[in-house]
Amino acid sequence: MIDFIWDMFQHRQIGDVQDELRSNHEKDKYQDGKISTNEVRLRELETRHEQLKLVTMAMWTLLKDHSGLTEGDLKRYIEKVDLMDGKADGRVNTKEKCDCTKCGRTILTSSLACPYCGGDLHRKSAFSRV
Repeated sequence: MIDFIWDMFQHRQIGDVQDELRSNHEKDKYQDGKISTNEVRLRELETRHEQLKLVTMAMWTLLKDHSGLTEGDLKRYIEKVDLMDGKADGRVNTKEKCDCTKCGRTILTSSLACPYCGGDLHRKSAFSRV
């Protein structure tokens, strides 16, 4: 079991180094003016998407294996969360804004603390709005 964990750790480190090399290569291309800012941003977003997909799949597999939940349960929860912003559109509106009670600047409602003044927003979690 320890060997398996060590192998996974090493593979992750190798992947990080490869990602860094790719990133440096892309930066070099960008600096040479060979690719546009939009292409760089697209590649960064694609990489982040793949990472999020991997983490989501791992979390679902872990939860399913240890809780007895089914694919149907997951679909119902997804639909419930999708409707939290009032629209069944396959998206969660995370761009809602409010004013910080301490400094008055506009911030995202999902923030736990104001990024400008550090003021506590008294949220139960980063996902709650109140």
